[in-house]
Amino acid sequence: MTNKVAVVTGSNGLTGQAICKDLTQRGYTVVGMDIADTGKGDYAYRKCDVTDYEQITASVAAIDEQYGTIRVLVNNAGVWHGKTFFDIAPSDYDFTYGVNTRAPFFLSQEVAKRLIEAGGGGVIVNLASIVATLGSGVTDYGGSKAAIVNLTKSLAKPLGPHGIRVAAVSPGTINTAMGEKVPKAVRDKLIASSGLQRAAEPEEIASAVGFLVSDDARYVTGATLDVNGGL
Repeated sequence: MTNKVAVVTGSNGLTGQAICKDLTQRGYTVVGMDIADTGKGDYAYRKCDVTDYEQITASVAAIDEQYGTIRVLVNNAGVWHGKTFFDIAPSDYDFTYGVNTRAPFFLSQEVAKRLIEAGGGGVIVNLASIVATLGSGVTDYGGSKAAIVNLTKSLAKPLGPHGIRVAAVSPGTINTAMGEKVPKAVRDKLIASSGLQRAAEPEEIASAVGFLVSDDARYVTGATLDVNGGL
């Protein structure tokens, strides 16, 4: 058992792996969570379909029992299908919101309930996106990330009295598999319009998450940190 347990969803992706590594270096016992049978990296792992409420509750309970109270939750899992407005089917819409919005809501609910029972004191970090404010040609994705920004603000007030901070990181273009799915012309335009003229590395997003988790950000809650190179 440890007092420093962190759960990172979408842990098998490049950004998820970078976050797991950063939090491990900060002294956390990290448990990755993803849909694959096995995890990547040298971290504890729990297979979980985050669109399934029963799997969420079972996974949080199992991690709590095996490792101790989850003090940090990073809602990093996300999906992007690339379809434009008129091509998005109800199944696409439901899956996008199921992973990007519904899962963070119920994972946060489960973790926060256990934190309060244990005496409070924890951090929830949500991964948003610059399209939450700019809008997106993949309209359901943009909407799902806007909902994450609002969820972050909405949870900060009721959870704050229990010592639970809630914050979000809002990246732009990242050098990941998901980032590579963006059409090259769109990706190049985004990079060209940024101040730093390049995409982010996963480790740079992980550093922002690590800051929000740390005591250096102990008065930060309800906030979204833009990490987009000046887009």
